[in-house]
Amino acid sequence: MASGRSAHRHRHYAADTRHAPDTSQQTLEETLSGEVLPRTKHIKTRQAHLTSPVSRARSSTPTGDGITAAVLDYDAPIIEIASHGDLVLRIEHTINESTISKAFRVDSQVLRTHSKYFASLLQPGRFSEADTVEDKHKSLREQYRDLAAAPAAELPTLSIEDVGRISVKSLGPLLADFFHVLHGMNIQNPPPIANLANIAIVADRFDALEMVKTYVQRKKTFRTLEGKTTAKQDQALSEEKVRQRLLVGLLLDDSSWVDKYSFRIMSKGWVGKDVPISAALWWDLPSRIEEELAYRRDCVLETVQSLLSHFLTLYTSRERQCKLGYDSSPQCDSFQLGEMMRFFVRTGTLQLRGTIIDTEEPPESYAGDLDHLLDTLRQVPEYQIDKFHSHCGIRTKLVPLLDLLQRHLSHAGICIECWQDRRLDYAWLGAKRPLLWKKEDRRLLKYGHGDLHVGTRDLFTATERAWS
Repeated sequence: MASGRSAHRHRHYAADTRHAPDTSQQTLEETLSGEVLPRTKHIKTRQAHLTSPVSRARSSTPTGDGITAAVLDYDAPIIEIASHGDLVLRIEHTINESTISKAFRVDSQVLRTHSKYFASLLQPGRFSEADTVEDKHKSLREQYRDLAAAPAAELPTLSIEDVGRISVKSLGPLLADFFHVLHGMNIQNPPPIANLANIAIVADRFDALEMVKTYVQRKKTFRTLEGKTTAKQDQALSEEKVRQRLLVGLLLDDSSWVDKYSFRIMSKGWVGKDVPISAALWWDLPSRIEEELAYRRDCVLETVQSLLSHFLTLYTSRERQCKLGYDSSPQCDSFQLGEMMRFFVRTGTLQLRGTIIDTEEPPESYAGDLDHLLDTLRQVPEYQIDKFHSHCGIRTKLVPLLDLLQRHLSHAGICIECWQDRRLDYAWLGAKRPLLWKKEDRRLLKYGHGDLHVGTRDLFTATERAWS
């Protein structure tokens, strides 16, 4: 008799080193990121540089690997964010192996106020780029007195490559929305969730999340999106939409979205996938959220497995389970054991295998919805060998324990407050596993917020559990 499909897989949840930076040459943006570090530490950054105010098209040139670089349209019109702006930002970003360039007239003071990234980059005396901008401003003031009167083509131009791990078809509208928010202007409210997720990624790239948080709070964006989504629509959301909402909740600090959608990703089994570095950030959630949710799911599956093993162990032991004292009590235990095993096999939670020689591959872990798994186990019938042996089956014992698991499971999502403020004490991954969990532990019901999380973690991560 072998373990069921939900057998726990021991995985190595090592720190993610796929995006470790090359320290052989420190660029200007690496210097900035060393001082002000965004939450998504693995975002690719490149050196920022000033270009001539005279626009020129870059010709296509073959690269070393045989791929031809895309033509960047430097003659495209400059998008005006601030009519009085004193700086042109030229943003280059690669989408589907094509590099796109967009230019925006912005107010450098607004950028310095609301973005720590630009505050460092444009600090006079620190970087040559900032000094060049200051010199150009002095020259323009002598010519126009007011920089608002200066044509955009004559303003200093700052070029920046890469705006983060976004996923868009058109770069211009996304960046325009981001810069409008930074300048205190309105955008479509509520924006589509994919747009909001991409704006949050760009804001994180430039360390300007606080301004975006303030905007969505003022506009009640989360409440509006919730109001436009019915319960049926919410339950039918695709994995990508759920991941986008979780990322938005993480970056913009919405506790309800983080708790709800992190639990759904864990419960649905949308974890443990390998994704390319070019994938949008919501497919590779930052701050080790991916690893944490995968580990939590494994712990829950192991707990459910231990519950089934508990009843199999009881009915295969020498201890009599039928307490009626009839002559037929031994036959009752045998009957219950056989019916129980048949139910577990039929529901796919148990697989029978010989132990004389191993001729099969280990079964895969349960890949379905955790709520569905518990609901399936609740369907166990109240088997009885005859009319005198009522309530001898496992149903009267199993269902209350499944209800207990369900109550704890509802608290297995990520609490953003605990994750941000005391992650070492709160996270399941890396925590010391209790040696024994007892059913008498009432921490879930009796204590406060922190103890509720600890009680849930202790149940699902314990080495052994006393179910009786």
